[in-house]
Amino acid sequence: MSITIRSSTLQDAPAIRRLYQRVSAESGGLARQPDEMTEEYVQHFLTRSVSQGIGLVAEQAGELVAEIHVYQAGLRIFAHVLGDLTVAIAPAAQGQGLGRRLFIELLTRIQAQFPQVHRVELLVRESNTRAIALYEQLGFRQEGRFEGRVAGARGLEADIPMAWHAPQRVAVN
Repeated sequence: MSITIRSSTLQDAPAIRRLYQRVSAESGGLARQPDEMTEEYVQHFLTRSVSQGIGLVAEQAGELVAEIHVYQAGLRIFAHVLGDLTVAIAPAAQGQGLGRRLFIELLTRIQAQFPQVHRVELLVRESNTRAIALYEQLGFRQEGRFEGRVAGARGLEADIPMAWHAPQRVAVN
């Protein structure tokens, strides 16, 4: 079955919430637990990504199987930055290159729709080595460690801040 990637809409909120609850229950890749995936949480990031950033969903056979979003902080001092990036991929759709496809589409749209943005930020827990490797392949760089920030099943671990920097634009005269 083919997978279609499209912009997210506010009407996607119930399906996104179900996806996030599934992903957080099975994979441990999201910071929030299933019971923390509230309607308010999903409405908040969905509204922000639609109005101040980019949100994408991936559908397969009419089912939402992935979501990614990023948005501006809303302060002029950070107008060149998009952050709070989160990606969720249904467990059955993981390991098939969908995360890479979503990120490539996201970064392409950022460059087209937000030419003032030079930096995209995310956090990833240190034990999520597959995600870190993917982010580095896509051009994200590690920018430090927040030791003991994440409390999980394995105890305390570091959160790794990473950033992608937009390629320099060359002026053509």
